[in-house]
Amino acid sequence: MEKIGENKKNFEIKSRIRFIKLWLYNILENENSPYNQIYNVFALFIVITSSIGVIIEFTPLEAKLPPDLDIFLQNYEEITLIFFVVEYLTRLWVVSNFIDDFKRAYFSYEKPDKIPKIMYALKEAFKPKIAWMKTPYAIIDLLSILPIIRPLRAFRILKVLRLLKIIRYGGAIKSLIFAIKEQAYLFLFIFFTIITWIVILSLLVYIFEYNAGNKLFSSMWDAIYWGIVTISTVGFGDIHPVSDMGKIITSIMIGGGIIFVAALTGTFSAALVSRLMTLKEGGLKMDNLEKHIVICGWNETAEEIVEQILSLKIEKEKPVVIVTNLPKSAIGIELPRDILYKRGDFIQENVLIEVGIDKAEHIVIVAEREEGLSERNIDARTALASMLIKTLNPDANLYVEVLLDEDADIFQKRMKVREVIIHGQILGKIMFTSILNPGAASLMKTLVDKEKGIKKVKVLSLGKFKNFGELLTHARKYNYLPVAIERRKKIHLNPKDTFILEKEDFVFLIPAGGGED
Repeated sequence: MEKIGENKKNFEIKSRIRFIKLWLYNILENENSPYNQIYNVFALFIVITSSIGVIIEFTPLEAKLPPDLDIFLQNYEEITLIFFVVEYLTRLWVVSNFIDDFKRAYFSYEKPDKIPKIMYALKEAFKPKIAWMKTPYAIIDLLSILPIIRPLRAFRILKVLRLLKIIRYGGAIKSLIFAIKEQAYLFLFIFFTIITWIVILSLLVYIFEYNAGNKLFSSMWDAIYWGIVTISTVGFGDIHPVSDMGKIITSIMIGGGIIFVAALTGTFSAALVSRLMTLKEGGLKMDNLEKHIVICGWNETAEEIVEQILSLKIEKEKPVVIVTNLPKSAIGIELPRDILYKRGDFIQENVLIEVGIDKAEHIVIVAEREEGLSERNIDARTALASMLIKTLNPDANLYVEVLLDEDADIFQKRMKVREVIIHGQILGKIMFTSILNPGAASLMKTLVDKEKGIKKVKVLSLGKFKNFGELLTHARKYNYLPVAIERRKKIHLNPKDTFILEKEDFVFLIPAGGGED
């Protein structure tokens, strides 16, 4: 049974391990993390460079490796294998939380007659890891590291399978292909123009040089080779024209080549920049997200939510997406890379689908004000978005902010949203309560403080208790005070000691303060 009052040192160690695990998960598995993109480029470099010897070994050309290069590649392959073994084990570690899964299964198991409780808990804890090991990418990873076992190195096919890891780290290649595909017509036009320019002018120079008796141009293929080297402004000098006409055409060829090659590289650079700007401005699909947080709309409420997310580093644990019609520059705060931005209208189904709304865990809709819209119209947009989200993801935890009091009941009773907040109402009540009871505002601020305030945990994670009285006695031993029970989204504030607890209940706990005994 996990104790509530773990000592501070153990808690800090567990927090650090959890943070490291999340950090590694974002690097290795989270495709929406910029760290993952950087790592993919690095890993792609490792895969390709470590496969040079394998590629040469399988080529039909009779080419032997120089002894020093052969030794270097063998040592490099050893280091690479160790690197990918560590990577595989790290991925296996971060894909799930074994201890949490074990405890959850152990305390929720109710059929000890069929299988021992500990065996059931172990099976449930290993299940997500085994599921990951069965994925195509994980199978490729495993096959590519098998040569770490020396007898298996006799199977050369295992070395070749390492090249399949290029598929896993293909994120950077996908971006490159996408950029080329976006400007495919322009790329093809400039590319074939360059080819035509090289072939025509090279053959012209070949004709003049042949008649001038220049033996350096021994064939048309030598002329085309010279043309490619010349237009790229490399100019090795092994082949060069001697006739006056050949030199004039060469000058024309170099001048035109500078323009065409610059146009090609410029178009390619513009396509890549456009790709990056599209990502920055939220124009890409994010449909591979799951169990993430989506904030629909932007106002001071959304800004406060984001600041709390950042202070608790929740964005490191799960993806956070902001969907708004506002341009990113108008948001007012600088969003970190871990928080995704999507520009679009959250009442449109295609926009919601693009941010993976059907797989989101928590969805917040704030009352985003737009010019020309009344408070009634803003609440109507919120209602439309709520109905659409409930259709796409009925299991999501939906939280909405409304502007008019009379609209709150509609959301809570008919749409069954998780929480309904009336804009300004809570603030007004806190201020009025402070007038009647000076100090109440400070109390409420303490209760919602991220470090000292209320903690919500599942009762089963603390142990098995028949009623609230038993839970209260247990919690007080560890300097915690249970103040409410949540059951099926209904709050039971300060229930009686005889209040019977159920296995799906959550408890709200207040940690002990720092006062003297």
